[in-house]
Amino acid sequence: MEKNLTEFEKILVKENDVLDSLVEKHSQMKKAVMDKNWESLTDVVSKINVLYENFQDIDTEREVLQDMMKTSELKPYLEKIGLLRSKLLKCKIENQALNKYVNITREFLQGVIENAIPQSGSKVYSKEGKIIQPQPQSVVLNMSF
Repeated sequence: MEKNLTEFEKILVKENDVLDSLVEKHSQMKKAVMDKNWESLTDVVSKINVLYENFQDIDTEREVLQDMMKTSELKPYLEKIGLLRSKLLKCKIENQALNKYVNITREFLQGVIENAIPQSGSKVYSKEGKIIQPQPQSVVLNMSF
């Protein structure tokens, strides 16, 4: 039983370290998006994905051990578990804020493109009666000033 307690404590430390790294990477990701540094963004996103996979593996171990423990054995760790949850919530909020920013930007750009290059909203059919995806119209830009 003592082995489970020390293992549980080690897992909590691992989870805390991974979450600290995730919080740091989320702030780097936000900065990369705001700076429009797409190369850095790609690098940070891949690191975040690896960290999330690592966290899920560790969290699964923690849940298995936690299920084997009695409630009285978990009491000394409740504060640490609460801290882990707050860090997870912080990551979730960062993700939601970034997702909202990306969606607003995408909708804005789609509106600008639609106004600049209006496409036909009607369906186009082939001779065989199949729907053909409308192709964007050609646009020529005069770049000489």
